[in-house]
Amino acid sequence: MKKWKEDIKIIIRTLKMVHKVSPGILGMMLLQAAFTSLSPFVTMYMSSVLIDGIEAKMELRQLLFLAAVTVTVTLLVHLLGSLFRHYVNYLWSRFWAKCDMVLSSKMMEMDYVDVESARIHRLRQQIEDFSNTGGEGIGNVPYQFRELVERGFTVIFSVFFVLSLFTARFQGEASGILAFVVSPAAAVLLAAAVLTNAFAGMTFGRKMMEKSHVLMRQATEANRIYMYYLENHIMTYHTGKDVRIYNQKGLLQEETGVMLDAGVRMVNGQVRNEAKYSGAVAFSTVALSALVYLFVGLRVLAGMIGVGELVLYIGSISKFTDGFTGFVMALTQLRTNNDAMRVYFEFLDTPVRMGEITGRRGTTGGRGTTGGRGITEGRENTEGRETIECRIENVIPCDCDTRQVALQHEVEFRDVSFRYPDTENWTLRHLSMKFRAGERLAVVGRNGSGKTTFIKLLCRLYDPTEGSILLDGVDIRDYGMEEYRKLFSVVFQDYQLFSFSLAQNVAARTEAEPGRAAECLQRAGFGERLAKMPSGIRTCLYRDFEETGVEISGGEAQKIALARALYKDAPIIILDEPTAALDPVAEYEIYSRFNEIIGDKTAIYISHRLSSCRFCDDIAVFHMGELVQWGSHSELVADAEGVYCELWNAQAQHYADGHAHL
Repeated sequence: MKKWKEDIKIIIRTLKMVHKVSPGILGMMLLQAAFTSLSPFVTMYMSSVLIDGIEAKMELRQLLFLAAVTVTVTLLVHLLGSLFRHYVNYLWSRFWAKCDMVLSSKMMEMDYVDVESARIHRLRQQIEDFSNTGGEGIGNVPYQFRELVERGFTVIFSVFFVLSLFTARFQGEASGILAFVVSPAAAVLLAAAVLTNAFAGMTFGRKMMEKSHVLMRQATEANRIYMYYLENHIMTYHTGKDVRIYNQKGLLQEETGVMLDAGVRMVNGQVRNEAKYSGAVAFSTVALSALVYLFVGLRVLAGMIGVGELVLYIGSISKFTDGFTGFVMALTQLRTNNDAMRVYFEFLDTPVRMGEITGRRGTTGGRGTTGGRGITEGRENTEGRETIECRIENVIPCDCDTRQVALQHEVEFRDVSFRYPDTENWTLRHLSMKFRAGERLAVVGRNGSGKTTFIKLLCRLYDPTEGSILLDGVDIRDYGMEEYRKLFSVVFQDYQLFSFSLAQNVAARTEAEPGRAAECLQRAGFGERLAKMPSGIRTCLYRDFEETGVEISGGEAQKIALARALYKDAPIIILDEPTAALDPVAEYEIYSRFNEIIGDKTAIYISHRLSSCRFCDDIAVFHMGELVQWGSHSELVADAEGVYCELWNAQAQHYADGHAHL
């Protein structure tokens, strides 16, 4: 009973979610189900009236009137049902599109630490597995709801139309077998037979469905692997070069063939399973039909009912059996679908914690981006002058010098330590440092030293495990999330470009300012390539959606990513290996014009190429999650025992003896 209550709660919550995603779809399905299930009963009832009229030798005029009424009513009910069906199909198509957006929206608003977590990846994969293997999930619910309601209406209508068969009293005289057939006892026995057949169909149907779900679960892993190869290696042009150069066709065919064989075995099992239980249901149904025909036919012979009612009663009993079995199977499907919905709701119920404002230092608390402190406030700068009050929403919304506004900010890491969730190893430990806006800061160190994690903490993609990060003396958790992040333009190592137009990629929005986007591309060194684009700034990148899309190199993509950071025009720009994919000439061009490109903004620069860090005011050296050195290039090179000098010498030896200077 407890399991039933839990299942009903999930079904109700699921139906509420369906209504939220597509308001009106459940109500329209209710109307469609009512008219669809009523249509055959109207036809049977009007046909029985017409047959009884013929048997009673009505006048032709009356028979024609009955025939006209029959056709009109039947056509009207059918048309209404068809109208509702077409509108439901329209709502359903929109519902499917919106279903994907629910998960996508949740993924985009979720804390980044959760986006990276194994738990979220597992839940997302399970949602896809349920959908791909058995069609389960929220997308399956409207269909099963419609089946449930339609079969429920069928049961109600069939009981209404057949009830008189079991409650009628015989007024005449009968003998032999007819005397038994017209007796109440015979009606009770027939009702018992009908119910027995209905419960048998329900039992066999439920077992068939349960076995079917077991078979589908067994094929889930094979289906997942098959779809992975299909979508990521076979049906995409991105891997075409490797497939041909390394002759991987045989490997991929063999691997996918194994998975395909597993799918075929599942299908064969489904066929055998369905044949087994469907055969049992068919035998039970045929036996009942014979009994019903015999019972109703003998009552017609006894004169207890008319010939027309024979059609109505036999049809209604058949509909009752189908409706009852279908109702139970739809309910079973909804309950089975709850396994998928539990995963679905666990994913959606993941809290968004980093959008909450802590309320420290006198803030009022609250959620989202509307509460908390503004980024800039009236306060004294280092020269004793009051800074200009501007909120970050418009970056520099007033007629004031950009550098004057930027210089008011100071960032401090105060004894910050961080480790990723579900791990025991510290990625950063006891990090304390300060830097002022307007400075150029380079961050260097070996792989895994914590450089990128430092950037993610600064951008508040993560919160520190210990310690705090301060902006102008205020913990960054006391600012509104969206407002705080408007401070940063970042080019990450794993930046992403999309199959949209070049302008949209630069502006990171649907509506871009073409002139401004082109100017940012020019500053990022993409001007020469832009001039060759077939549609200029409106040229689509890649060929996923456009046949005329343009493929770009890694270096060109990196320049577009840099242009996107410039387009945002945030006070602080962060570059994580910004020239890794550039050729030496393009890299030199970027560095020689770095101050011109960045302007008066704060710049934080991460690189493995130490020669590219010399233009920075300060260099922070990370080693094994700790800040071990801080200073200018000349100061750090002078420390022969330091990590920086070791890294510098390791790189410098490749350029010695007449090679290019560092």
